Amino acid sequence: MTTNQLKKKNLYFYLYMAIPLLFPATYFLTMNDKAALAVFYVTAIACMIFDQKEMVKAGYESEPQFVGSALGIMVFPPLYVYGRVKAAGENLSKRWAWFLAYIAIALGCSSIAVVWDNSEALKTSECEITTSIFKDKGSEVKCLVVEDVKKVSDKNYRAKAVLSNGIDMPITIEERDDNYIYVTLAPLSGLLE
Repeated sequence: MTTNQLKKKNLYFYLYMAIPLLFPATYFLTMNDKAALAVFYVTAIACMIFDQKEMVKAGYESEPQFVGSALGIMVFPPLYVYGRVKAAGENLSKRWAWFLAYIAIALGCSSIAVVWDNSEALKTSECEITTSIFKDKGSEVKCLVVEDVKKVSDKNYRAKAVLSNGIDMPITIEERDDNYIYVTLAPLSGLLE
């Protein structure tokens, strides 16, 4: 078998290695962790099925091991990487290298999703606090969304609250050591009076 044919046979394996990138991308688009996990697992299992078929065609395995591989993916996705590289006849150091590479990719992608989640939680809290400030002032104005959050210093941010009356109000946010978020509304001419 030529090197080019072998690379074609590994296409689905390489796609499987890149699948952790789908999790933060899907999470960013949907902001739903269950949907992101579902896309991750469905895509991982699809790549595994096609990769197993290619492994059988290449003669590395006599028959595909769909059930065992799918269970491995559901429990700990890097297990499939280790088993697949082992089935391809690679030495122990290459098996561990692929295994650890997958874990590194997955951890990097997971941390990206966590950062996005924390950012969205901060925006939601800011909006709720802004609405409660208006309510305390006797106004029916509500915050619809907080946009353009910019970090000013370690725990201080500047942003804009989009209000139900169509005004974009500048706000400042401070995360204090008591685990509370403090929002200050920048006064606009007569809006809070």
